[in-house]
Amino acid sequence: MRKLAIAAIATATIATSAWAIEPGNWEATSRMTDITLPSDLPPQAADMMRNILGGEGVTAQNCITAEQLENSPQRMFDDTNGECRYTEFDMSGGEIHAVAQCEGDQGTMNMTMNGTYTDTTYNMTMQMQGEMPMGPMTMTFDVSGRRLGPCG
Repeated sequence: MRKLAIAAIATATIATSAWAIEPGNWEATSRMTDITLPSDLPPQAADMMRNILGGEGVTAQNCITAEQLENSPQRMFDDTNGECRYTEFDMSGGEIHAVAQCEGDQGTMNMTMNGTYTDTTYNMTMQMQGEMPMGPMTMTFDVSGRRLGPCG
């Protein structure tokens, strides 16, 4: 679950750390729309994750400064203790595409994000696939973000 919360926060950071994005207080909501778990797990496992990460989703706020916006988006993953790194990143012309790999105690997750942005909003779909101790897992999230105003 920690990795999913990190992914939500990292996604907010990714989408707010590039060109033409206004600094300020940003809110990101990440809502799981689909999950596939190993077939030998009880259906209750997927239901539990849907209840936690689906529905209204997970919302986080993050203050993004002008100084942070000057750094490359890859550096914004520093908040994940170095668990994630980009293999692809493009944020231009109002479109976002990113691919990252996250390593952690529970295994490796490959994350792909595609969506759109303006200077004060973004919307994307994030798909995470990985080998976890329980077996292969795939999750899909709708992620949206908006600038709330100045930090503070």
